[in-house]
Amino acid sequence: MPIFNVGIHLKGGIDSLINQSIGEENLEIIMVNDCSTDDSGEIINEYAEKYDSCKAIHLEKNTGAANGPRNIGIENSTGDYIMFLDPDDRYALDACETLYGVAKENNVEIAFARFRRIFTYGKSVQKSYSPYLDNLEDVYPNETLEKHNPLNVNDFIWSNALEHLLYGSDIVKTYNREKPADVIKINEITEEPDLLKIPPSVWTKIYKRDLIMEKNIRFQKYISGDDMAFSLESLLNANGIVFLNNYLSYDYFIRDLPEDKSITNNVNVRFLADLMDSYIYCAEISKSYGDEIVNVTVNPHLMYWANAWKKASMNKNENKLLLEKIKKLQLIHNKGFKTKFLLSSIIKMLETSTYLK
Repeated sequence: MPIFNVGIHLKGGIDSLINQSIGEENLEIIMVNDCSTDDSGEIINEYAEKYDSCKAIHLEKNTGAANGPRNIGIENSTGDYIMFLDPDDRYALDACETLYGVAKENNVEIAFARFRRIFTYGKSVQKSYSPYLDNLEDVYPNETLEKHNPLNVNDFIWSNALEHLLYGSDIVKTYNREKPADVIKINEITEEPDLLKIPPSVWTKIYKRDLIMEKNIRFQKYISGDDMAFSLESLLNANGIVFLNNYLSYDYFIRDLPEDKSITNNVNVRFLADLMDSYIYCAEISKSYGDEIVNVTVNPHLMYWANAWKKASMNKNENKLLLEKIKKLQLIHNKGFKTKFLLSSIIKMLETSTYLK
């Protein structure tokens, strides 16, 4: 658990681990305090004193993002499997037991599931995106993806042609899309590339520790996009993957009230620059797997990036910095009409904005 000034939510997050159906005595709960200035440090000390399963680590210098505490947590872990929890979210009470059981039973290195996206403290709830049909329609509506027109093109052209073209059709390999799927089991990610379209939520996954340690997979030093890079690198290297399409393992809170903003809601130039750096990293590490894997890995996230940029307010120098980064991505990620059109459209937006300002 990476912890920084989350005192008002922290106990709920830790309690969702203490009360796991697998039994907290079977868990190793590593809480890494990244120099919090609120009462977060005192709270994790209380849990460490009360429960043998809880370990409190206090960093001497703030790392600036979740990647530092997460990597320290990995280094201090001793269990056979690793999971991640953001302290202001919650696990379903049987999440650890379910994912651990699936990983063991199927002898895979990664098992993962869906999550609930909860807005403004329960005002609305959505199930996370999946490329497969499910049996959850009567429980929660589908996640609303950022599919409104993010590019500076005519809305009619966007709605009737470009949206479908850029988001692409399903890459059907092993499992069809004609009926609901419960469990997707594959030996390697190339058997079902569509799994890479699923949001890169490290906290819905259980990882075999040997995979993380032997492949030296760590969170990159980005304030945004570090989870995308970690998730991709682990999925590319995993020997055996199971996805539970009908199971919701995690409650992800969108805390979008003015007084309760997280780093992911604070869209500034560093946020966007780090995201673009993570896309470059992901394109580099996936290019040996073929254009299909690279495209499905990066392109949907570029649509999110374009939406985030349009909502933000950048000055001329900030836009120049972002333009340099996306042109760097263009040098290594340039295969196919969809990719070329998407990148050139975003570059045109940045160039136009920079010129006008």
